[in-house]
Amino acid sequence: MDVSTTPLAEAADTHQSLLTLAVNLRDVPCAGGELEDVAWQHALSRFVDFIPHTQRLGVTVETVKAPAVRMQLPWQPALIGDPHRRLVHGGVLTMFADTLCGSAVLTGLPMPEVCPTLDLRLDHYRPGIEGLPLYGEARVLRVTESMVFTEAQIWQQPGRLLCRAIGNFVRLGERNTPSGFAEALLAAAKMTAASSSAVSTGAAAHIPLGETTSTASDVEQNARGLLSARRFVEEQRTHAQLAALLASLPYAKAIGLGLCALEEAPTADAELPPEHAVRYEMAAMPDNVGNPLLPAVHGGVLAAAMETAATLEVLRRYSHAGQEARLPKLIDFSIDYLATARGDSATCIECEVIRAGRRMVNVRVSAWQRSLGRLVASARMHFVLESLEG
Repeated sequence: MDVSTTPLAEAADTHQSLLTLAVNLRDVPCAGGELEDVAWQHALSRFVDFIPHTQRLGVTVETVKAPAVRMQLPWQPALIGDPHRRLVHGGVLTMFADTLCGSAVLTGLPMPEVCPTLDLRLDHYRPGIEGLPLYGEARVLRVTESMVFTEAQIWQQPGRLLCRAIGNFVRLGERNTPSGFAEALLAAAKMTAASSSAVSTGAAAHIPLGETTSTASDVEQNARGLLSARRFVEEQRTHAQLAALLASLPYAKAIGLGLCALEEAPTADAELPPEHAVRYEMAAMPDNVGNPLLPAVHGGVLAAAMETAATLEVLRRYSHAGQEARLPKLIDFSIDYLATARGDSATCIECEVIRAGRRMVNVRVSAWQRSLGRLVASARMHFVLESLEG
């Protein structure tokens, strides 16, 4: 029996649009600032087009009801993270959530200012599937003198959330915001809005939130995909195999994630024991930039790289002889941003399995650029181990 079709599960999956929720003006007193919602839609469209990574992926702003936004990430093969079951890379959801929340922040301030992500947490309910666009909404919950608190939700099919997210952002203030940033955003929005005769305010209306549907092609139930995944798990034993695996993952390849060269024996073709430290590296790539002014790596891209590394470390631990074939499924992801990750520098990543039980694994991940003693981010993840027997 598929529990997703039970009345209880349907009730749990039904979610309300964040755009329809009332705004508490005591917590967000300046919602919308100087712009109408239509103007904000144009402003945020220019904002996501200005970010190299979201521009490359074709993220679009569908609706704004300040301080809430709705966006769409169109389907493309580069989003794949599990080539065997054809599932969306979990890091894509993190990147999308960071973009959603960061965009919503701008609509909750009296005047746009740069607000870097302090921390981000995602709870994963189910994986994204091949062939469907991603839809997401975010809203500002509270604005203080130093912080902006947000929440987001992402889905593909009506009534079936993929994840929820909580993001906290630091206000840098007018003094630390690049000169002309707010003025350019406001001026462009007003100019574009004035020249537009009609703007859709419900482009995603064909994706209702309260109805549950199912498709025969749901890859979560794809038996052949699980069989392929089992063989895949059992083969990740050497440095060379891990490097080949990373090269086969479209989104990991798109962000330039690979393995650092071995600094000591064993050779690339020798089997790596589970306790052997493996270091990952994300190359400096223009398309990974989230803030072209510095330039700085997109926070969601950095999180995606760290999540991928953690998943592979869990996979590697359960791929050795004598271990039951298990596939790690991400349950939650939490990241703290500690310093700016420069877009013109490679980023190193290391993982530590804190606790590995029969069903659950806890992993801590560290990322740095020039010095291990100065981390740019630290993350923590929980995985559940799914049996692939049968």
